[in-house]
Amino acid sequence: MSLSNNLLLINESVHNAAGKIPRSGDGSTLDIRKALIPPGHTTLPTLLTLGVNENGEILRLLREKQTIVIPCTESSMGRTIKPVPHPLFDQLQYLDLHFDKEKTSMYLEQLAAWKGDNVKLNAIYRCVSEHSISEEAARFNVEITEKDRKAGVCFEVEIGLQNSDVSNDPDIQAQWISYLYHDRQKKGKDMFGEDLYAPILNFPKKIVSVNGNAKLLSANDSTNFTYRGRFASKEEALQVDGETSQKIHSTLQWLVNNHGTITDTQAIVICSVKNPNEKPKLDPQEGSYDFGSLFSSDVDEPEAPRNDIADALTATNFQYAQVFSKVLRGYGNANKLKKHADPMMIVILDAATSGRLSVTYYRELSKDEYVESILRWHVDAAWPLKMYDKEKKKFVAYEGAPPFADIISCAYDVSDRSSKAYKRFAKNTKKQLIECMFGGESLPRFILDATYHRVTKPMGYDAPGAWLRDFEIACSLWKKHYIDDARKQNKQEDTISMYLEPTRNDRDYLYGRLLALADRFENGVLYKQGISDTRPTNAVKLMSNFVAKPFTTWGTLWKQLMPYLKSANGAPWFQNSVDEVMALFKEGDFEDNRALSPLFLLGYSCQRRESMRKAQEASQKSKEN
Repeated sequence: MSLSNNLLLINESVHNAAGKIPRSGDGSTLDIRKALIPPGHTTLPTLLTLGVNENGEILRLLREKQTIVIPCTESSMGRTIKPVPHPLFDQLQYLDLHFDKEKTSMYLEQLAAWKGDNVKLNAIYRCVSEHSISEEAARFNVEITEKDRKAGVCFEVEIGLQNSDVSNDPDIQAQWISYLYHDRQKKGKDMFGEDLYAPILNFPKKIVSVNGNAKLLSANDSTNFTYRGRFASKEEALQVDGETSQKIHSTLQWLVNNHGTITDTQAIVICSVKNPNEKPKLDPQEGSYDFGSLFSSDVDEPEAPRNDIADALTATNFQYAQVFSKVLRGYGNANKLKKHADPMMIVILDAATSGRLSVTYYRELSKDEYVESILRWHVDAAWPLKMYDKEKKKFVAYEGAPPFADIISCAYDVSDRSSKAYKRFAKNTKKQLIECMFGGESLPRFILDATYHRVTKPMGYDAPGAWLRDFEIACSLWKKHYIDDARKQNKQEDTISMYLEPTRNDRDYLYGRLLALADRFENGVLYKQGISDTRPTNAVKLMSNFVAKPFTTWGTLWKQLMPYLKSANGAPWFQNSVDEVMALFKEGDFEDNRALSPLFLLGYSCQRRESMRKAQEASQKSKEN
């Protein structure tokens, strides 16, 4: 189905919530941003709250900021320069004869046409027609100046014990909708395939809060080539029913505010088409470690893994793909993932200009395709990583894929994340990672290259820990790249493992192993001398040169290791390990001094972790003995 059809379908399932303003997370205030706006309505930020009685007399006037849901017309919803009043709540210049008699007369004429015998509406009509808000403000110690011309005004009408609230009155909302859509005649179908009663050409804005004036639909450009060449007029180019437009735009706005992720001018929305109120349990922007809390250990099926995903992700030396695959496919957790059997909708919106909002990506995934796409990503990009656990207040080791935020930080070196350049990079990267995860696209080369060039310059980092985290994230991305490449060429046997492959004879992989061996050996000597934390090893210092010219740099590094070899009595175990790696080089590969490919990263990381594992085993045996 198309985006418009899905939005209309979602609107049908959530329309009962229209006009009702939910409370914020802590329940202390109303959060109008997350409200579903009813047809024929919009929102208005107000500065003045006016309390009146049933005779229209002003009882109180307060200066307080709030945003309310208000009735509107097609013209008033998208008004710019031309004066068009809203039907009920509006700016002070439309409600005070002292500011603008013409605008106030237009407002009163429109309100008179639909107020009927509603007591609250008639009280507001009498108040505006008989009183000047600015002149009576002094009675309530409120100063109103010319600068307050565009200040929004909210009315409250006190009638006995009746609720004085007007902006949230369902009867008034229903009365306006009934008036707006009364006496309609069907004129065919609009461009979305819906019944066409009242075609409109003025469309809502404020779909994404950071792009307040950006419109998704527009045909107001009659001088350029928005529609010229294909249609004679904008009416031919854009046939949309007013109520349909309102439903599509308000539903999309509701989804952005409730399920959207905002980055700069971009909004990413992911939701279930049939169950839009439920936030997806699996967020593609999160890392594998974030999924751990979603699954309990109530696993009762014989094929299920013993550990739930929270335990499995922090375990070591287990069959990652098998365990992760079983858990995500629902073994023992079917109830927690059953919502993903529904179609999932992924929409990315961005403002090309301040007035134009575009759908830059749209994808509908049927049944379990959503979960399967995330599963493949987290299996392909799995690598031993570290994540800071806020609850445990420490870094936790796990095996899986990194979250999008960590990928962006790894690829872009910047301390100021509020800069325009960083925000632009972040939104473009998120969009392309979404396309890669769900569209089968390859990882963007600019991200891969950026991570490779950054992590092969460890001396550019302030802290070794930050460098190592980025290094492993780069390995995760390059592993996925090599797997995707092998999959496209039907070379499944050439996939990369996250663990050391002792027989792999790729030149760059082997050079990575050599550098890791040198790094761990020197670090061990420095540790025994009690100075391991005082400086980086020569292997780390020379990494940038090693990547550019591995053969000649290895010779330089070996000379620098000679004093450490002597202090360690020749370190036969280290030299034996180096000899084992050297024996795997194909003829002429070791002497090849060309720059190393990113496969070097994987060799380095795997050998480094294997060396550390062996050292821990040796230490444990020593303690036991």
